[in-house]
Amino acid sequence: MTPPPAALTTRELVAAGGALPVVREAVRPAPGPGELRLHTRWTMISPGTELHYLDRSARTGEHFPLGYCAAGTVESTGPGTPGFAPGDRVIAMGWGEAVHADVITVPHLLCRPVPAGTDLADAVVANLAATAVHAVDRAGLAPQDEVAVVGAGMVGLLVAQTAAAHGCRVFVRDLRQDRLATAEALGLDTTGGPGLPAPPPPTGETGGRCVMLCGTGDMSSGVAEAARWAAAAPGRPRLVGVGRFSARIDFSVELGNLDVRYAARCGAGYRDPSYARGLTGVTPAAGEHTVTENLQRALDLVASGAITPAAMKLPRFTLDEADEAYTQLRRRPPHPAALFHHARSRSTAERKEAS
Repeated sequence: MTPPPAALTTRELVAAGGALPVVREAVRPAPGPGELRLHTRWTMISPGTELHYLDRSARTGEHFPLGYCAAGTVESTGPGTPGFAPGDRVIAMGWGEAVHADVITVPHLLCRPVPAGTDLADAVVANLAATAVHAVDRAGLAPQDEVAVVGAGMVGLLVAQTAAAHGCRVFVRDLRQDRLATAEALGLDTTGGPGLPAPPPPTGETGGRCVMLCGTGDMSSGVAEAARWAAAAPGRPRLVGVGRFSARIDFSVELGNLDVRYAARCGAGYRDPSYARGLTGVTPAAGEHTVTENLQRALDLVASGAITPAAMKLPRFTLDEADEAYTQLRRRPPHPAALFHHARSRSTAERKEAS
């Protein structure tokens, strides 16, 4: 009988009551049913979520392991993890699980195999891109629709690329020229400045318009403008919120016929530990998909080149450089996110043997 894998020690990044995270040591036991243990190679900082939890930790004193987007190789598997084996290259996600650490333990239904030829540093972006895939589903986009993406941060750029891959005509809007330059490097249309009236009239007779609100802070001033722009097309006008922001909407007949929706997270089954470990199933809403399916669809977009992480020029740090990484992101730099590179973490036994 094969003995179970030994516990591994690792470093992980934690919000611990301050504006910047700290590195602490943690122990990863052998993976349980439905779980994989990975040697992490790359993790991605999701700025909106992680800065939110750093701020919350500073206010309340709560501690949070940071991160939820990882890529690496399978070190060991628990029972009930079909399709995965040690040595497989995978992406993994999950708040509190696919954290910024050299070794992580994650539910297998929040993992997908990375195809040969796809760099793990590119593949890790697919975890956040699953949010974009889900948002496009929530928007009910059709290929003949026109889409304005307001906010060229990481989520906005992924939403724009996903909508373009869906066949839609996409415009990206942002007040910052440096963020628009990144959008242009991705082949996205930024002509006409930050406002929405600039795009030309609809090209078809049936296509609708959708505004994907991907900004931060108070977006109230843009909602009425977005509604007018969306209502100018013959098809169905929609506003879809993605991410963390606030907005006041004055509902009246002047607003016109308008669908207002919000897209949270990345699909049915996310933050459901029972589903993620294969113990129970979930049924997505009509036109939507499970988080596992959305992870695969996002990874397919990266592998096909429809989403091009390399063109975003995301800076790369080690965990020892975490202060610099988060300090830069607080200043809202031109780059919309950042990556951590992780070296292989040795077990306690290996460290003792080496010493």
